[in-house]
Amino acid sequence: MAKYALLRMRANTPEPEPVTEVNIIPVIDISLVLLVILFVTAPLLAYPTLPVELPPASALPNQELTIALTYALDGQLSVRAAASSWDAVAGDLRREVDKKNGSIVLIRADKAVPYKTIQRLIAVAKSAGAAQIALATEPVKK
Repeated sequence: MAKYALLRMRANTPEPEPVTEVNIIPVIDISLVLLVILFVTAPLLAYPTLPVELPPASALPNQELTIALTYALDGQLSVRAAASSWDAVAGDLRREVDKKNGSIVLIRADKAVPYKTIQRLIAVAKSAGAAQIALATEPVKK
């Protein structure tokens, strides 16, 4: 008897209708989160050079034309403001040296970078055809 009562009760309840509309609230939430992420990361992408801590200098900076070869503490390389890698840095530097004949290659490296890496950067600059190589330092503070 209980079995028939359950069947009658089930027959009296209406079937749920299928959802035919798109719920737009989660789409708006996700797009706003992505927009916030874009606004937070955009200023970080605007810096063209790698941040390095240079050692102090004892002379005023030279104002000649230079080609900056930058090596950050985390291992990132760049020629001028363009990112590079160890495989491509010689070719990138050679193109820049050929554009500005007689310019100085300025090696900008963090003061905590091992000397072995600085020596490798100097060798890359020599192989790229640099006539003069200089190491960057912090300007003199007056």
